[in-house]
Amino acid sequence: MKLQSPDAVLLKASDTLHRLHDICSKDLQNCEKSSCLSLYTQAILDITFYEENQLVDEEFPGDDSLQKVRELIQMLLEPEHLVEESKFLKQHIVLDVDVQECLRWRRGALLYMYCHTVGEREGWVLRDQRTFHQCLEDGVHNLMKMLHTRNPVQLNDEVSFQDINTAALLAKGIFSDIHVLALMYCGEMCFWALTYCMEVVQTSDAGPNSETCNKILNFKEVGEHVLETYVDACEGPLRGQGWNTDNAKKILQSLRKDRM
Repeated sequence: MKLQSPDAVLLKASDTLHRLHDICSKDLQNCEKSSCLSLYTQAILDITFYEENQLVDEEFPGDDSLQKVRELIQMLLEPEHLVEESKFLKQHIVLDVDVQECLRWRRGALLYMYCHTVGEREGWVLRDQRTFHQCLEDGVHNLMKMLHTRNPVQLNDEVSFQDINTAALLAKGIFSDIHVLALMYCGEMCFWALTYCMEVVQTSDAGPNSETCNKILNFKEVGEHVLETYVDACEGPLRGQGWNTDNAKKILQSLRKDRM
C-alpha cells in the first residue's frame, strides 16, 4: 500500500477540519457530538502523524525534541480528555474502540521511538536518567492501556472459530499486528528502564516499600508478562509469519535472572 505524502496528509486534515467547522457552524447545539469528536480526532491523528514522521526521520534533533514529543502527546490525549469531560456534563460522547487503541498506540510508539533513538545516540550512557525513566514509564503506561482497550475473547461453546490460531490470538487479547508489536515495544522499554535507569533508584532515599521501588519492580513484572505473551504468540499461532523472537527471549532471560 502506497503511503500518503506529507502534503496529502495535511490536506486531508485540513479537509476534515473544514467539514467539522461546517457542521458546528450550522447548528452547534444540536449537532451529533460523537460525530464531531470523531472528525476532530481524525484531524489530530493526521496532523500529529505528519509531525511525528518529521521527528523520527530527523532522529529527534535538537534539545527541544522532547518538548515537541510532549506537545504531540498532549494533542493525542485531547480526544480522551474531552470524553472524560463530557461525563461530568452528562453528555453521551464516545470514541470508537479502534480510535482509542490508535490514540494510545501512537502515544506509546512515539515515546518508544524517542527513547530508542536517544538511547542509541548516547550509547545508552544516559545524560538524564530521570527524564528518560519518566518517558519509559509513560510509554509503557500508554502501550499497556492500548493492549487493554478491549477484553480478550472468552472462548466457550457459544463462541467458535474455524481458525484455531485466530481463536488463540483473540483469547490472548491480540487483535492485530499492532498488538503484537506493542507487546515487544513494551517489553523493550521495561528492559531499558531496569538496565539503563538504575541511578533513578540508587540515588533515591526511599525505602524498599516506596512508590519508586514498586514502580521499578513493576517494570520487571510487566516486562516478563508482555514478552512471554509475545513469544507464545509468535512461536504458536503466528509461527512462520515473519515475527522474530530472538531479542524477546534474550530480554526474558535477563529479566528472569534478576528475579529476586
